[in-house]
Amino acid sequence: MAARLQKLVISGKAWQGLRVLVVGLGRFGGGVGVTRWLASLDAHVTVTDQADAASLAASIEAVSGLGVSLLLGGHDDCDLMATDLAVINPAVVKHRSSIFNRICEAGVPWTTEMNLFCERCPAPVVGVTGSYGKSTTCAMLAGILGAACRDAAAPWSTVHLGGNIGRSLLGDLDAIRDDDIVVLEMSNAQLEDLPRIGWRPRWAAITNLHPHHLDRYAGAASYFEAKLNVLGGVDPLGLDTKAGVSDQTVIVGDLCAEADVLFRRRICDRTTDVRHLLSEASATMELSIPGAHNVDNARCALAVARAVGVFDDVSLGALRLFSGLPHRLQFVREMGGVRFFNDSKSTSPAATCVSVAAMAGPVVLIAGGQDKPYAELAAWACAVASGCRVVLCIGESARRFSEAIGLVDGGSAQVEICADLAEAVRRAFALVQSGEAVLFSPGAPSFDAFANFAERGDHFVALVRQLS
Repeated sequence: MAARLQKLVISGKAWQGLRVLVVGLGRFGGGVGVTRWLASLDAHVTVTDQADAASLAASIEAVSGLGVSLLLGGHDDCDLMATDLAVINPAVVKHRSSIFNRICEAGVPWTTEMNLFCERCPAPVVGVTGSYGKSTTCAMLAGILGAACRDAAAPWSTVHLGGNIGRSLLGDLDAIRDDDIVVLEMSNAQLEDLPRIGWRPRWAAITNLHPHHLDRYAGAASYFEAKLNVLGGVDPLGLDTKAGVSDQTVIVGDLCAEADVLFRRRICDRTTDVRHLLSEASATMELSIPGAHNVDNARCALAVARAVGVFDDVSLGALRLFSGLPHRLQFVREMGGVRFFNDSKSTSPAATCVSVAAMAGPVVLIAGGQDKPYAELAAWACAVASGCRVVLCIGESARRFSEAIGLVDGGSAQVEICADLAEAVRRAFALVQSGEAVLFSPGAPSFDAFANFAERGDHFVALVRQLS
């Protein structure tokens, strides 16, 4: 069986009848794509998740009618003796996961959705990662590459966008050709296990690297190492994942000192075309979305497009038309001289700092969500105390956030705690003045009250559109 599984994982054939356990369906559908793909190949699929059916309603609906078995509310009923292969959702923190430990102890082969796709993708890939800005950079880049395709200024037939941006491309494998191009957003969790398959993208972009997701890792270095797997490297068994792989072009943005040391160590012993954004020739860009951080995202997309072979005039035209992504400083409406922005994708204090800085005038901020230790909380408090006239705190973290602002010397922001998002929107509408903006930028995960950041952002948008 082990030899057969090794052949299957490499070739992608003969899945019919294989007993596959998908660990983690996910409240944001992280396991939906691979589950649907496996079912389409006639594998016998069982999905297990610690969350209950109510929490996973949208994801369950997405896999209904496929003949998939669901084990929800825990992993106790998983029959590993009847499992040929496990697929681990990126949200699973493997070193703290009892089911993952059991899988390893039972000797069950395992893989990930990202690895399954990368092993099988026939087209060249642009892999985009970073601490912040990777989704917007991916969307900008896909727009540029699509424009080049429409202008017959590119050798590829079709552009495919997927990965962490919210869309698995496994189901598109039959449609992806070797003369297409793929833009793949790759999170730290999706990159953790990339060395296991000895693969790296033809082009890699690292938007920036700063400490983040420290609740998942023992320290910042482990987080950076996961991100840097986009460059290739050495897997835990000592397999050189660079062997037999063509040269790679890497576009790299702002790296903190520790990340920069690790980056240089990764590339010191091989031929790599490294292009630093600070060294890239500047170009005058017109963007319709606010913020210096979006200028940085656009510069990164432009640099990747140059590396791929797109002329600047095509790229700049596409960037001018880019209207932004939902839940990322999304403009909702203007009413009475007040502009409302949905930035629900902000799940860390540092992300909120960037969004507050992007606002042109005074801000009424709604912030808060799932509570946990936040390394950047002091910096967040200073930024919002000076950049916001009013801060309305909600969710589990409301008290922690409000107390942090209270510790800022000289801060003048009015701070209140609201019972929920609906009350915060009503209170913001009552306090905001003409010429100001209401910014919903939580700076925290959504899981205290919502299935995911998208559901949270949609709720904010609905509440704002109900205002009159």
